[in-house]
Amino acid sequence: MEQDILSEREHLVLDSVVRNYILSASPTGSRSISRQRGLELSPASIRNVMSDLEERGFIVQPHTSAGRIPTDKGYRYYVDRLMTYIDLPADTKSKIRSSLVTVDSSDLHLVLETATRALSRTTNQLGVVLAPRLRSGLLRHIYIFEISDNRYLLNVALGSGFVKTMMVEFQTDVPFERLECACRIISSKCGGKTLDEMCAMDDARFNDVAEFDLGIIRLLVPSIRKIMDQNENNSVFTEGQTNVLLQPEFFSRDRVGAVMEIVEEKNLLMHLFETPGDNDKVFISIGGENQEGQLQSFSIIKTNYTVGTMHGSLGVIGPKRMPYPFLVSAVEYTAKVLSELNT
Repeated sequence: MEQDILSEREHLVLDSVVRNYILSASPTGSRSISRQRGLELSPASIRNVMSDLEERGFIVQPHTSAGRIPTDKGYRYYVDRLMTYIDLPADTKSKIRSSLVTVDSSDLHLVLETATRALSRTTNQLGVVLAPRLRSGLLRHIYIFEISDNRYLLNVALGSGFVKTMMVEFQTDVPFERLECACRIISSKCGGKTLDEMCAMDDARFNDVAEFDLGIIRLLVPSIRKIMDQNENNSVFTEGQTNVLLQPEFFSRDRVGAVMEIVEEKNLLMHLFETPGDNDKVFISIGGENQEGQLQSFSIIKTNYTVGTMHGSLGVIGPKRMPYPFLVSAVEYTAKVLSELNT
């Protein structure tokens, strides 16, 4: 909208208010801005600009005689029009990459836990990683290992290089060699198909398979489907709620409760971090743009990562007063490294 386009002078003042507040968590006054290098404006001129910005909803005076702080609208304008993207320092990149490349890249759970930890430690925010949906992973092979009577481990190897380990238990005695045979048949018939396609196959696909082996396949496939469903219900990784709680904005019981509620509500996090699967754009939502009431004091930065044919998402949650350029770069780079692990 035309009324939301700021002049160059207004750009400079709003940029100063936002950046100063991000650094100090304190309102910014006109004299403080006038002392900044490169800003050739008197305190009186800056006060006039700040008054205009306040009237248009970009900044607000938290209490009488205080300086100004950004509103959600001010942060949004800063992110969309004023923010300069930065490249991460080399040592930060090295820490993220080294933490991920040293873990077993076939262990999806371990990789995602490590990525969450790296993201949280790098950004000093709440790191969140949403696991990719196994359903869209391409099957490479299924292996089975006997643990005890009627209890087995299934290793489902995916085309992305990840191996998902599943525990299965049968109520009837099945010769182990027949289970191995059934796994070989499934691997042969369904290799290269997604797990969703494998689970949807009807008996016609196995019309050349002996009836006894087909019966075992009918036991195995529903077990895999059930475990995939359970995986999707436990696919959110979080780390770093203490990082958020240490921010001055959250030195109150209500704010602490909001942070803890967010961490504990996995379904909420799954909803928040779902993004278009084929889009590597970074999404930023600020304050009131988050519809859920407990999130209106927070900002969220998120993007997608890709492993094989599977898509997941990751990002950070923190106070609206966050260093957006650095965090955008950290989120992008973590997603990039994660996507490269099994390529």
